[in-house]
Amino acid sequence: MPVSRRVRGMTASALTAALVLAGCAGGTTDEEPQAGRRAFEGTQLRVLLKEGYEIQAIQKYQEDFEKATGIDVELEVYDEPTARQKLVLDATSNTGTYDITSASFWNLPEYVSAGWLQPLDEYISKAKDEWLHLEDLPQGAMKSMTVDEQLYALPHTIIGGMFFYRKDVFQELGLQPPQTTDDILAAARTIKERRSDLVPFTARGAPSFASLGTELGWAYGYGANLFDEENRPQANSPEMRTAMNDFVTLMREYAPSDAASLTFTQAGEKFASGQAAMMFDTSGFGTIFEDPEQSKVVGKIGYTLPTGPAGKPLQWLYNEGLAVTEGSENKNAAWLFLQWRLSRETTMKELTELGRTDVPSLHVLDSPEYAAYAEEQGVTEFTKSLPKSWENATTEHWPFYPQFAKIGDTFAKEISSAIAGSQTVDEALAVVQTELTRIMKDAGHLK
Repeated sequence: MPVSRRVRGMTASALTAALVLAGCAGGTTDEEPQAGRRAFEGTQLRVLLKEGYEIQAIQKYQEDFEKATGIDVELEVYDEPTARQKLVLDATSNTGTYDITSASFWNLPEYVSAGWLQPLDEYISKAKDEWLHLEDLPQGAMKSMTVDEQLYALPHTIIGGMFFYRKDVFQELGLQPPQTTDDILAAARTIKERRSDLVPFTARGAPSFASLGTELGWAYGYGANLFDEENRPQANSPEMRTAMNDFVTLMREYAPSDAASLTFTQAGEKFASGQAAMMFDTSGFGTIFEDPEQSKVVGKIGYTLPTGPAGKPLQWLYNEGLAVTEGSENKNAAWLFLQWRLSRETTMKELTELGRTDVPSLHVLDSPEYAAYAEEQGVTEFTKSLPKSWENATTEHWPFYPQFAKIGDTFAKEISSAIAGSQTVDEALAVVQTELTRIMKDAGHLK
């Protein structure tokens, strides 16, 4: 069975309930957990980060941490596949280069089973600083950072699926906000016919595991799951074939000409620049699209949470945290950095100074400052949609296996090829079914 099946079925109550951790079992470490902000003065921390808006606070405010602790911080930032490769190389060669790493929830089974991350429970019970308020962190996000009852990361982002559309374009063409996948396909046809200056739709299509959330999230609305409860691949099920045929149609006929290679950054740029009329991706893009320094469509965006033929929402679950590496020789200093990152001071600055409206802190989201900021910036439509997006968050469809990267790359590669027109969707899914069966058998998940 996958390492962390227990995190399936994350609900709104789980996301909004306060977390209480007490009496946690501890993991092993080379140094006894120790508190004290100046206890590690002179230490140098090397931090390996995945690019994304959630690290802007670290980049901008790391000097605050350095002044408070006397610890020097060196940041390295890469795209997601490269960041993973850097961690794998460091961990497998036992060089101990990095003290802290980005930890996407979908990579945790792999990282934990390989022994690359340090459990944090003992640090919480023995070395908790006043920076850390556990009750501020959404419980669902914390659970997604937990494997075999051990916490391995503190979440600095939590994301659900969201559909973005140009309100001004839809009003001009007499279109209603899309509520279903059929609505999206119909709107794409109308926009192509009547607004030839616009790309009707944009989304991720690149042949890497970073696109898997888009594709499986779309398929979830059709009642399709990539694996059943017995770990058997379901890539060529009728539901998956229908879902991917619709998705590939959108990407091939109504998306940009480079749709088969679009990463999350590139897909978002198409919408933020005003080139595209619709986009399906993560709720995290709302902050970017409403930022006048990053977007040309501020104030023109509508937000919906469409469903598919099965009545289920289009999903895009993503949680990411910061973890301490097992190979670090500075685990206490690294743990202090994690706590600073999720402190009330840092997360409130993310809202008031950086304009991040999906800060994963219940303290911030429930604050008068948050309500006032949303009203002042005119983003109340987004901030009202955000918790609804989180309510839809579920791990029911997610492949929690240590082989996630192989699974994701395999699926996304073949769908990308179908988008490019190199093969049909049915041909692509037949290849995926064969390859995933082999991967699961080689890993011992199937007999």
